[in-house]
Amino acid sequence: MENKKREVYKNLRYRIITHDLPPMEPLNEKELITRYKIGRTPLREAMLELQNDGLIQRLPRSATLVTAIDFNTFKEVIEVRLNLEGFAGQLAAKKITEKQLDALRQNITMVKKLEKKVDENLDSITKCEFDFHNIVYESTHNKKLRDILHELHGISARYWYYMIFSSQELLDQFDDHIELVGALEKRDEKNCEHIMKQHTQNFVNKVKNKILE
Repeated sequence: MENKKREVYKNLRYRIITHDLPPMEPLNEKELITRYKIGRTPLREAMLELQNDGLIQRLPRSATLVTAIDFNTFKEVIEVRLNLEGFAGQLAAKKITEKQLDALRQNITMVKKLEKKVDENLDSITKCEFDFHNIVYESTHNKKLRDILHELHGISARYWYYMIFSSQELLDQFDDHIELVGALEKRDEKNCEHIMKQHTQNFVNKVKNKILE
């Protein structure tokens, strides 16, 4: 049952972030129970996690909506996330295991295969991007930091899809990933901190440029 709940949580989270479920979309509990073949209690537990992630909101009379896009929220998230990403890079350089490093290498290898037909594989490449960040956060071996960054990354990613970036701009993100793996292999804490912060700042700059277009 726990695995089913996590599966539903991850799928709903992905659908919200990628705007398959757009901002202010109402979520019908009965429809979700039927779609995911899950009980009411585990569904509500998954929904509570999404609410804690800032991705859905509950209104009076039990209405549940996907949260709106709010650039003030984006600004606040980024102010927090920039330094925490850098700190995560430092901790990962100290604590990452060989198994986790290998998972990051495999992630990059997979993207290189998928990018040959990028438009056909866009969904899979997007999931690779999410997975890469999650592995790095796990490699800090700090549960509190991992959970906070997981939440902040999810909120930030919604703006990427809202602004409709190109497939090439998505692939460009993996240049930083490749550089980070090299720094992690060397246990270079300072460089890992720099790469993680710069990666996030590059994303912020792209969003700002889109707003000004």
